[in-house]
Amino acid sequence: MRNDLIISRCLIGMCLLLSGLSIFVLYLNFAPIVESDENKYKDMYRGFEDGKCKSCHPAIWREWEKSMHAQAWVDEIYQDAAKLIPDREKSCDPCHAPEPILVSGIGKMPKLRNTQRDSGVSCLVCHLDTDGAMHGPQASAETNFHVNVTNPIYESPTKLCATCHGQPKVPEHDQVSSFLESRFATEKKSCATCHMPIVNRLQSTASYESIKGRKHTWRGSRSVAQLKSAASLKVEFAGKKASVVLENRAGHLLPGGTLRIIVFEVTPFGPDGTQLEKKQELISEKTENRLLPDEKRTYTFDVAAGQTLKVQLKYQLTPKTPESEWVLMEEVSSLVP
Repeated sequence: MRNDLIISRCLIGMCLLLSGLSIFVLYLNFAPIVESDENKYKDMYRGFEDGKCKSCHPAIWREWEKSMHAQAWVDEIYQDAAKLIPDREKSCDPCHAPEPILVSGIGKMPKLRNTQRDSGVSCLVCHLDTDGAMHGPQASAETNFHVNVTNPIYESPTKLCATCHGQPKVPEHDQVSSFLESRFATEKKSCATCHMPIVNRLQSTASYESIKGRKHTWRGSRSVAQLKSAASLKVEFAGKKASVVLENRAGHLLPGGTLRIIVFEVTPFGPDGTQLEKKQELISEKTENRLLPDEKRTYTFDVAAGQTLKVQLKYQLTPKTPESEWVLMEEVSSLVP
């Protein structure tokens, strides 16, 4: 009798053990697989390469792919200039093919990434965090591919932009330092106010209606429209003197880059249309006379009644840019009374 009892207890124990193992096996088969943050981070790079950003955000992608951010690494002008810099991998390249700045740190000098350099400053650079989530402003549509994180820095992104465009030790990339001294900054405007105008569009294929968002084109010194809005000219006459007032409306130093040159040119014409002696001044970092934010600079010239004064501002992208490719920023012609 006692042996039968022992055997029964053993059988019950074995049944319980087998039941536990069965439940554990079932759990392994049906339990959700928790993916590591590192894998999610890598998945975002694979997704970008496979075209998932493009397929889900076609409107924003079309804006980005035409921008200088997209061309930041492959641009021939950049590559030619960077070849002349001995420490380009420390001072230049990190901003032209950076690792995500939410990973390396907002405001800190970015780190040069080892993959997908041809994509320049891509979606991942400004939006991806270490967990594989994408940060952005409010009203982000839900998606199954990545986690969305609402981050207030995208409502006023100057600090974000300053990561590449506010490095005092790299003057070519420092427009933000002077911007912070401008009236635009005191008026609570940001870099996006001028370089990412507001547009209405579908944010993604998961959106049901168009919403307001910032255009991902970052118009700058390659944009004729942006250059024409960056400065103004005004001519005034008093007696035999002409005063030409040049005003910087860019919100930062003008020109903003250390290789850029503005050609200020004044050409007088006699009453019969004969061109008289032309006067010219170069405005650049090299000549140490760049216009400060909001600065109004006055030039005075001798004139005679009946003359016509033509004043032009021309933009030279680099010292090697031929005159035929200079951009006319502003032109004013006035008849001397």
